[in-house]
Amino acid sequence: MDKHQVLIRLIGVVTLVIGAAQVTTAVTCYYCTDEPGWFNYDPDCADYSYNGTTQTRDGYNACYIDMYIDGFMWRGVHIGPGHDDGDCYYEWYYTECYCIGDYCNTESYCSQCHTTIEVNTLTTTNPPPPTTDETTFPSTTSPISLTCYHCVGCSSIDSSTPVISDASYQSCVMTVILNSGNVIRDGSYDQHPDGECVEYMDVLSCWCSSSICNNIEI
Repeated sequence: MDKHQVLIRLIGVVTLVIGAAQVTTAVTCYYCTDEPGWFNYDPDCADYSYNGTTQTRDGYNACYIDMYIDGFMWRGVHIGPGHDDGDCYYEWYYTECYCIGDYCNTESYCSQCHTTIEVNTLTTTNPPPPTTDETTFPSTTSPISLTCYHCVGCSSIDSSTPVISDASYQSCVMTVILNSGNVIRDGSYDQHPDGECVEYMDVLSCWCSSSICNNIEI
């Protein structure tokens, strides 16, 4: 065997060793459903801050939350094409949203979804701001937290209905699964005109801009 052949074989061996030493990506996601009868059933799966069963899969980096029109929720590792953090996928019977990173598929009801479709605004337009020549200065006060109802399967509300507050919330949202009547209430980090509603695939979402305004009873 000449020196050239030896060199080629050495290069091949080094390549295999480097390839074997590479660490594949892996992600750990919450893994459950609150739909009875499934092997990963957990009655607490729909809790906003779910912190239960997890699953780790090599070769993936995204977690998902599925919101079904019958009111059930699924969480798990997304096995398929890559998605950006916050992406949404729609079918007529469910909405799926994605997040990137370990344990990210909690503290969300996919409230960022349904925001790219043509909207119908239910309220009157706001008057234009008055013109002024006065110099304005940025406010030094801390942002005020917006408080919203957040729950699944809550067509009505009372003093025991959970609420959540966050200074980063831009609106409160109420989502109705039209063919089942299931209601989801949450805060949203997306800014919407007060009273804006979107209907898509039997899912109606409406946003409002004051604390606990997502209080309409169905």
